[in-house]
Amino acid sequence: MPNNKRFLQKVSTFCAITFFIIAVISAVLLVVNMDEASDVYKASVGAATFFFFMVGIVLHAIGATDIPDLKIGKN
Repeated sequence: MPNNKRFLQKVSTFCAITFFIIAVISAVLLVVNMDEASDVYKASVGAATFFFFMVGIVLHAIGATDIPDLKIGKN
C-alpha cells in the first residue's frame, strides 16, 4: 500500500521537526543556565521543554499515520 501523505500531514511532520528542535534548544538553554537560574526559571524552561517535546511526538504521529483515501470514485 503506497504511503501517500496529505498536505496537512506534511505540515504536521514539518511542525514536529520544528518542535523537536525548539525542545532541544530549550533543554540546552536550561543546562547552560542551571547554576545561576532561579527555581522558577528552571521550572518554567523545563515545562516548556517537556511541552515542546510532547507536542513534537503527537505531531510526528499524526504525520506518520497511513490514512486511507476515502474519496468516492467516479465510477
